[in-house]
Amino acid sequence: MLKTTLKFVQAAFAVIAFALVIFVAQSPASAQTSTSICKGLSKTACTRTDSCSYVKSFTRSDGTKVNSFCRRKAGGAASSTSKPKKKKATAAKKSSTKKKATEAKTDSKKKQSKDTKKAKAKKDADSKAKKAKKDKDSKAAKSKKKTDKKAKKSSSSDADKKDAKKKKAKAKKSESKKKSSKKKSEPKKSKSKKKPAKKKSKKKEKSS
Repeated sequence: MLKTTLKFVQAAFAVIAFALVIFVAQSPASAQTSTSICKGLSKTACTRTDSCSYVKSFTRSDGTKVNSFCRRKAGGAASSTSKPKKKKATAAKKSSTKKKATEAKTDSKKKQSKDTKKAKAKKDADSKAKKAKKDKDSKAAKSKKKTDKKAKKSSSSDADKKDAKKKKAKAKKSESKKKSSKKKSEPKKSKSKKKPAKKKSKKKEKSS
């Protein structure tokens, strides 16, 4: 029983010792990592990094001049581990904002394109309607002109016919008048011819 207990205690100590060794080994490594992050950074980069602090150049008490450098802040390891999360969140936010802006821009372009198409369709429809109206008016004007021309021609033809009838009637009247005057003049001529015949007969009687 005692032996078993001793073995258990020894095993427990071994586990604790192993855990301590691992802890000690990791602590300097993490400190070194955070230090190496800050080491050699420029002033701008150092001030932008949360786990680092920029130290200006100074002179020690023994007269040695120390140049400005970037070093790890106290508790910088914790802050350095939390920074990637913040960066990720910022990046995600930026990506979301960019995506929304792109979508809004795309929607705006689509809407603009749709409005342009509508305006073009309306313009084409108006243009077609105007052209159709113009053609209709032109046809109506041509038809009216043709009708007026026909009416004018018809009235002119009627007037010519009337004039022709009048001329014909006048000519007929004139001819009738000539005939009647001729008839009137014919008997007088016959009488004038007969008279000399009578005279001749009288002369013959006298001579006999």
